[in-house]
Amino acid sequence: MESSIVVLFGLYFIQGLPYGLQAGFMPIYLRTKGSSLAHVSAFKLLLAPWFLKGTWAPLVDRYGTKMRWLRASVAAMCVACCALAATDPGDSSFAALIFALNVFSATQDVAVDGVAMQTLSASELGAGNTAQVVGYKVGAAAAGLLGVVEARVGWTRMFLMLSAIYAVSYALLSAFEPKNVDAGTSGVASPKSSEQSFHGDQSEIADACQRAPGKESWESLYRSLLHTDGTLWVATFVLTYKLGEQGAISLMPLFLVDSGMSSSRVTFWCGILGMTASIAGSFWGGHLVTNRRIAPAYVALRHCTLRIIPMLAMLWVTWSMHLHGSLSILEDFSSLAGLCLLHFHGGVVTTATFTLMMQCSRNAPPRCQATHYTLLATAEVLGKMALTVALGGVAETCGYVPSLALALLLSVYPLYSLRSCPSAFLDG
Repeated sequence: MESSIVVLFGLYFIQGLPYGLQAGFMPIYLRTKGSSLAHVSAFKLLLAPWFLKGTWAPLVDRYGTKMRWLRASVAAMCVACCALAATDPGDSSFAALIFALNVFSATQDVAVDGVAMQTLSASELGAGNTAQVVGYKVGAAAAGLLGVVEARVGWTRMFLMLSAIYAVSYALLSAFEPKNVDAGTSGVASPKSSEQSFHGDQSEIADACQRAPGKESWESLYRSLLHTDGTLWVATFVLTYKLGEQGAISLMPLFLVDSGMSSSRVTFWCGILGMTASIAGSFWGGHLVTNRRIAPAYVALRHCTLRIIPMLAMLWVTWSMHLHGSLSILEDFSSLAGLCLLHFHGGVVTTATFTLMMQCSRNAPPRCQATHYTLLATAEVLGKMALTVALGGVAETCGYVPSLALALLLSVYPLYSLRSCPSAFLDG
């Protein structure tokens, strides 16, 4: 179990690097170069492959092996970083290369999620999802600190360092072949019988997973997967549970820069301390789910409620800035502490939610589980990014106070959704 967890952690670490590059480093870099809030937010549209990866996920399930897909995607990310090293952020090709990097990273995500579901037993889901969330966040945090690296070694060497990380990862993957991966249905622990695991015609779903990937069979596949037990509720929840939280987290660093705080201080609090708090929250969420055997839905409900408190604090700070034009020492501290606290509760909720997602996907037929999980993960990414892309334009037009008030309101709906959680997800 420990070796599998370590490998999953490493895979999710390198997967988090492109996200941290765009979510942590580039927004502050672009804002300090004079880009508008709307432009900074629109830059995140280059993450679109994460919304669309469900369209090619069946290819990963059906062709080749997941380990081959993993190696190919890591090699492609290595090449993309080499190309970015020779590209200036003002060049037209820069956006295309970032987009390509996201395509390769999203493909790696599909493959590694399939590996995780085939190698982890039911009792290991909590630990596995902790490794997933923490590894991804550590990678994102490491990439978020690229501003410090870029200032010291320059743009070209920064991307060559990223390329070297992917090259080493490829070499390690070439020597790694986990058991029970791509072995059909053998070795896959199914927590329920087929009659309990999913609704509808099971034979139709299995046939849809094994037919040639023609248009009709793909449509049948997606239709059947949507009837897997709990899918619609989980998809709706993951689409909405991060809307407000991610909106506030993406907007507050820009607010702090505009209020006169130095970019290095903002990077330290939001990049280092904020991500450290988020990682601590992810570990705590994994502990609650794995060691204390608390149902992930209960964990998510408790901390979705608690994260309202720091969001209220941040709304108060922006309102005070609007009234007085400056921040007091107390307000300055409240904004930074509120961000860290929001990161912590968000980390707990994320680990619990990813465990819910994997519980649901394990109800799908083994040959289709990677595709099913990818569909849920796509909804999760779309929910996280939807408001962050739009909120920059809202803040540009209406100001920070209405934007954060909107984020706060959107954080209330997940509480209602969790109270209607299907009973199948309420067992610890």
